[in-house]
Amino acid sequence: MKKASWIHWAVAIILVGLAGYSAVYIHRAEEKNALKVERQAKLDKQEEKRKKELLREQKKHMRTPIAWDQPSETLPYPDVSQAVKSKKLEQKIWLLVSPNKQRVYVRQGPYTLYTMYASIGKNFENVKNYQETPTGDFKLQKERGEEFYDATKGYGAKYWTSFRGYGAYRFESVPFDQAGKVIESQAKMLGQKVTKKHNVKAYGSIRLSVADAKWIMDNLPAKTKVVVEDNDPKHDAWEYMKD
Repeated sequence: MKKASWIHWAVAIILVGLAGYSAVYIHRAEEKNALKVERQAKLDKQEEKRKKELLREQKKHMRTPIAWDQPSETLPYPDVSQAVKSKKLEQKIWLLVSPNKQRVYVRQGPYTLYTMYASIGKNFENVKNYQETPTGDFKLQKERGEEFYDATKGYGAKYWTSFRGYGAYRFESVPFDQAGKVIESQAKMLGQKVTKKHNVKAYGSIRLSVADAKWIMDNLPAKTKVVVEDNDPKHDAWEYMKD
């Protein structure tokens, strides 16, 4: 056999061997990937089941009738003292605000730990940004306090915590008048559907029961994530946070 022919045969054998090895390697990689996908699908299913179980449990313990001076649930508030210090995304405490449902959800990673009744006004006027709660991704700020009164708006509130504008947009209690008496016509809107006739005049802030507002002020530090959904949320905000 000529030397050139021998070299050609050797190269051909090597190439065939490499092709076979590549096919085996690709097959094994595909098998591993399929197993990963299967495991992730199983974990996602378990996570979704756990999320639904938690929400069902909370729904059973939502306070009815709604009381503006009491916690939204009859269950104790969650202990988040250690979780708020965590740097792991799956363990972080954050707030999901739903204007459509008039609820605030205290979440740890993808799980809802506590559900709060809320009052969130809508902009029914032809004035830009009037009576409008901003939507998007925010953080609690260090500005907070036990009470305030705004003479220009004719109401005040207790236990406020800023999430935008250094006090301009806040989590706060239901409103009180200058004499310190609750404004019942607005307080009874807590957790209720908002319409043009029965709107919540909160000027962009998010109202809660007195107890819930105090819990947020006392337990959630500055930089706690806040996600306010728009009027037509397309997906769970947890997926958005992982991006």
